[in-house]
Amino acid sequence: MTSPPRMSSAFIDSTVFFAACASATGSSRLLIESGLAGQLFLYFSSLVLLETERNLAQSRPQALGQLLLYRAKPTNIVDPPVDLVRRAMQIVHAKDAAIVAAAAHGHADYLVTLDKRHILSAAGAIASTFGLVVLTPGEMLAHR
Repeated sequence: MTSPPRMSSAFIDSTVFFAACASATGSSRLLIESGLAGQLFLYFSSLVLLETERNLAQSRPQALGQLLLYRAKPTNIVDPPVDLVRRAMQIVHAKDAAIVAAAAHGHADYLVTLDKRHILSAAGAIASTFGLVVLTPGEMLAHR
């Protein structure tokens, strides 16, 4: 007897969560909606939730309602230990180390981001150090 296939898991960073809240269309919104529909196991961190709320309040306050709707749904919060954040700081920009560390700490299969400069550009190092596949929301949707 074979076991059922394991559901893929993805850690969502604040760039993706912001885009999902700010736009009713697009890959970020589709990805979050598919996770909330049970098609994908989604992880967030406390930092991602706080950063998304702060950025929406500053630049897209009209999208805060969507954030509240998403936050009302059950979410999987994973916050990394300090030693893992320090390890991540060796391969990514300091401000993004907690994101990479949280994804690794949650044992996510994927780290989904729109941050080209700091995270997507370090995808190879992140994969070899933490075993995470780094994708954009569009790539994640195509990959499933």
